[in-house]
Amino acid sequence: MSDGPPPLNLRELAEGLSSPRQQTAPPRVDAPLLADSRLETVGRWLASTQDRDVPAPLDRVRLVVFAGDHGVAHADVSRLAPGTTADAVRALVQGRGPTASLAALHGVGVAVHAVGVDDDLSDLPAAVTAHAVRRGSGDVRVEDAMTLAETETALRAGAAVADAEIDAGVDLLVLGDLGVGATTVAAVLVAACLRKGAVEVVGRGSGVDDAAWMRKTAAIRDAVRRSRRHATRPTVLLQTVGSADTAAAVGFLLRAAARRTPVLLDGVVSVAAALVASRGVPGVESWWALAARSAEPALVLGAERTKLVPLLDLGAGRGGGTAALTALPVLRAAQALAASDAADAPPAPEPEPEPEPVAGSAQEEEATSVHADEVAAVEVLPVEVVAVEVVPVEVAPGERVLEERVPDERVPDERVPDDLDRDEAAPQAGASPSAANERPST
Repeated sequence: MSDGPPPLNLRELAEGLSSPRQQTAPPRVDAPLLADSRLETVGRWLASTQDRDVPAPLDRVRLVVFAGDHGVAHADVSRLAPGTTADAVRALVQGRGPTASLAALHGVGVAVHAVGVDDDLSDLPAAVTAHAVRRGSGDVRVEDAMTLAETETALRAGAAVADAEIDAGVDLLVLGDLGVGATTVAAVLVAACLRKGAVEVVGRGSGVDDAAWMRKTAAIRDAVRRSRRHATRPTVLLQTVGSADTAAAVGFLLRAAARRTPVLLDGVVSVAAALVASRGVPGVESWWALAARSAEPALVLGAERTKLVPLLDLGAGRGGGTAALTALPVLRAAQALAASDAADAPPAPEPEPEPEPVAGSAQEEEATSVHADEVAAVEVLPVEVVAVEVVPVEVAPGERVLEERVPDERVPDERVPDDLDRDEAAPQAGASPSAANERPST
């Protein structure tokens, strides 16, 4: 990379971020020993993101889809042909396809943002291309996906989309993706962040055969080699092996968390964006939930690292937000269950106030008399002081005193020679050495 201004710090997009409100499990009245179910855990997560004791209904849900083309798709890593992303965008905007059908079923509004589609899409409303960054991303096997300026533009575009949706009023945001080759880019990002090999993260994506799977593995391997030195720099990592749509998803997730709005993640592309965002701003993942577990190894690895537990296990995912829309009723069921439990719970007993004593009452007089009796019952014992008389003792040179004199107990002086500690006493004057050592006869 050439010298220039430092890359965007992702913390700027999450300015003002705080953790959701901590929730404790209320006591179960019907079955106090029964463990919490997954629905109850999800219900407390919803309540914490809403800063409420009981979660509110999810009436205003919005699906946001970031679309983009990827240069690596030209390596035949997908079942879909390059350039078909524009057709998928048109179908979704016009209300056709599986994503639109599920959104209509659950009453969810859909917003599509073509931030990196290789088409002008002039036949669609201007809002679809209002945040366009570039037409397609570079082939991450051999070149950077974007310039640093384009990467920062995509990040800020995603943050702006989150601001607009939240300002319009939403209870929950759902993140989706559209783009040929998107799962390949997502696998590269997960492998780079977690230092995994290509074989550990590669999946079937759109449903490729074995030959395409091998080409996809080789493409991920080449891209990961280019990205190793940028693994700890999220913005530069997105520039090197990301794409415009994944960068926009990262900015979207960070700003939604800063605005205290929960987000439901869809598939491997959303999880890859969440992993990159959490490396730039640790702890932000507490504002997200994962819809479903899929057959993509990169999704499993990314979910484990971010500690996101899937709500469902659907196997192979179809992408485009279908998994998240399928899991939406689970969130709504968790909210309804939490509200029902709170309504049926008995009210907590209020503590009884302590009675205040009335001046001059019988209780006060009785307490005063009892206290006086207790004071009168205390007996003060006399203390006898014994005087000790110190008697001076004359000590000759070379002698020491072993005992003290006590008044009225006259003890004769016992003077001990200095050489008492010797093993053997000295012989008396006039006695021979042999007589001193001689034992009495028996």
